[in-house]
Amino acid sequence: MNILFTHNNFPAQFRHLYKWLSANTDFNIKFLALAGEWNVDIEASNPVKFTISRDSRGKLCHPNLKRFEKAVLTGQGCLRTAMRLNEDGFVPDLIIGHSGFGSTLYLKELWPNAKFLGYFEWFYKSQGSDVGFGKLEKTSPDMACRIHTYNAPILMDLALCDRAIVPTYWQQKQFPKKHHQFFDVIFDGVDVNIFQPLKTNELDMGITINGVKIDADIPLVTYTTRGFEPYRGWPQVAEGISLLMQRNPQIHVLLVGSDEVAYGSKRADGKTWREWAFETFNYDEKRLHLLPPLSYEDYLRVLQFSWVHVYWTIPFIASWSLFESLSTGCCVIASNTEPVKEAITSGSNGILVDFFDIDGMAARVDELITDSEHRHFLKKAARQRVIESKYDLKTCLSKQLNVINEITGESLEIN
Repeated sequence: MNILFTHNNFPAQFRHLYKWLSANTDFNIKFLALAGEWNVDIEASNPVKFTISRDSRGKLCHPNLKRFEKAVLTGQGCLRTAMRLNEDGFVPDLIIGHSGFGSTLYLKELWPNAKFLGYFEWFYKSQGSDVGFGKLEKTSPDMACRIHTYNAPILMDLALCDRAIVPTYWQQKQFPKKHHQFFDVIFDGVDVNIFQPLKTNELDMGITINGVKIDADIPLVTYTTRGFEPYRGWPQVAEGISLLMQRNPQIHVLLVGSDEVAYGSKRADGKTWREWAFETFNYDEKRLHLLPPLSYEDYLRVLQFSWVHVYWTIPFIASWSLFESLSTGCCVIASNTEPVKEAITSGSNGILVDFFDIDGMAARVDELITDSEHRHFLKKAARQRVIESKYDLKTCLSKQLNVINEITGESLEIN
């Protein structure tokens, strides 16, 4: 069977599925990815890169259509490269693609007989989720119309796909109710055999990463993020850890991330959100440790040695790091926002605090640092929730393969 994956990034949400299918020699697999975007080396063949012919921000383009135009240009670029694959004799039986960026838009025009499994990450809404969260003023009518138009390429894909996957029920909820019946809610999966707690004797070693050494008996609070940005609650966390370090002079804080803004907007003054925080709030530099994005191995060690892990997000897509930290057995304090509440029940397998309650964040972290019995109860329950709620990779991958079997007639299964 010939299988084509497509996503602007490589391998993104298809990392585990792509690796598993690529290990099967009966399949001929290609992955179309946008040149210049995030690409990660994994144990499988490299992606086939496509390019966009021009910028999508032309002066004549209506502001509401600029994102749609970019999706169209992305679809065209992907199609041109797909046509070259077709000329070389590659005709997919199955297309697995991420919907939203545009790479999937026109592939069924080239290969109308191919089955299309769409991965739907988000449906844009002008109220009730990320847009306008925390603001007193309502979203303007002009912005509401623009946001609604963002959904055009997503709806085009939804009309053509044979099956649709959405990772969480919160993300499914963003779509109009009449579309809910079309979705299989299947999480991407977290490898619980990798993201697991260390044994007690291993914890006694303490942690040393990138020259940062923290002894095992030092209370360690961690925060990991792709980029220090408001979507992931960085302004609230930045203020919260400042208060925390003033409350408890023993605590060390380990921050992992970059100055990249993946979601939302950069600061108008040209400063990064990290620079702004370091200039705005007071920290004990001897106890505040900043690390760049880490390898998976080092990132895992950060989670394993964490005493209390802080996760904050506005009502948007929950990060993989939330589920990875729970699987690792972290004691997680998180924002009481919808995507988080699907994974954490406050008091049962973590602690939830109002997104804007900075004092509450610092107080709850401090309480858990000093209450080892409660902390260890939550750590154990965190991992158990991942397993019981079927977020583990084996279960999620099996569900994905079942969907593929149903639309292709294959009989794939995990051994």
